[in-house]
Amino acid sequence: MEIGALSAAFANGDSFTVIDPSGTESIVSLGEKPLCFRGSLLISDRKRPLRHLVSCSQELSDSTSNGMVLLISEDHAFIWSSLVRHYGLPATPEWGPWMIAQLHLQKRIRPLSGFGYAGVAVQATRKQLLALLSKGLRTRQLQFPTRNGPVEWTPVNLVTKPA
Repeated sequence: MEIGALSAAFANGDSFTVIDPSGTESIVSLGEKPLCFRGSLLISDRKRPLRHLVSCSQELSDSTSNGMVLLISEDHAFIWSSLVRHYGLPATPEWGPWMIAQLHLQKRIRPLSGFGYAGVAVQATRKQLLALLSKGLRTRQLQFPTRNGPVEWTPVNLVTKPA
């Protein structure tokens, strides 16, 4: 019954109160026409399936994000490697700290509300990121690799925060 009520409230654009694990209350809404996905999980210890609902706003689900990339971690190495991969940037891992610092200075990285993770939204287009790279190279804040060859990226491990 609760799943149906929540789904109807989301579809109507109703506001609702969210209480995060620290006890902080926020009044939020998913906006107009949110996406709602219902499902059931079969769990061996239960007689009936566990029903669940995943909902998100149109803004969050929009794949033509207009220069906004939503990421599930605030880890700087993850942010930088995700931007390089997403936009196909010609870049090295060593350029990450400077680039992330520049994005923070320009207030292009902002935290997202969520439970069990510390997501961020990065508001930057490929053109803006390439301009930043160009600036870093011109001012010698960034250096080209000393030898030619493939760029080695170390794997980034994401660890979820306990709820």
